[in-house]
Amino acid sequence: MFVRKSVINADMRNEIGSNACHKIRNAGHVPGVVYGHNVRTRAIELDTKEIDNIIRSYGTNVLLNLHVGTDHSTVMIKEVQRDPVTNALKHVDFQEVSQNERIHTTVPIKLIGKEKVESSIGVVQQQLREVHVECLPNRIPESIQIDVSLLAPGNPLKIGDVEFGEEISVLNEPHEIVAALTKAERRIEEEEDEGLLEKINETPNIK
Repeated sequence: MFVRKSVINADMRNEIGSNACHKIRNAGHVPGVVYGHNVRTRAIELDTKEIDNIIRSYGTNVLLNLHVGTDHSTVMIKEVQRDPVTNALKHVDFQEVSQNERIHTTVPIKLIGKEKVESSIGVVQQQLREVHVECLPNRIPESIQIDVSLLAPGNPLKIGDVEFGEEISVLNEPHEIVAALTKAERRIEEEEDEGLLEKINETPNIK
């Protein structure tokens, strides 16, 4: 399944600077900018609840039909700034994209088949949460599912081991580890206890 497309409205910002942004946030809006290849950078403001709901529902990996007055364009969210204490939105950067030009973006990884290899002695450890890809905007997948049902201890799954669709080019290095099967903590503790017990039994009694 490819990335969803949503619609959002915005207004041009006539004032810039920290004081102007503070007023915008107090009015229930969030400041932002739109930039792109061969397009002029525009300062905009959006309804905070509207853009926050989109981010919470789809993440930043979503194509947006941005309406600014009579101007319509397709954009992607490139950066989201939040307050470190309240987590409130402070600023959003958008990149305008062309449907005919390939772009770079990140796509989350979802592991499938974990239940086939996980047990009381082993768990799947995901080491890579997202993958960097290049593709056309309308070919961006919502996520990439990777099967780990054949994982074995000591043989981690790497990017180079995964077959990806022809519509995307993966930019990660082939040696990057996606997931590995590791011993469960409970089993490790049991082995440590068994080893300690063996050492105690091997120690001669001194009277």
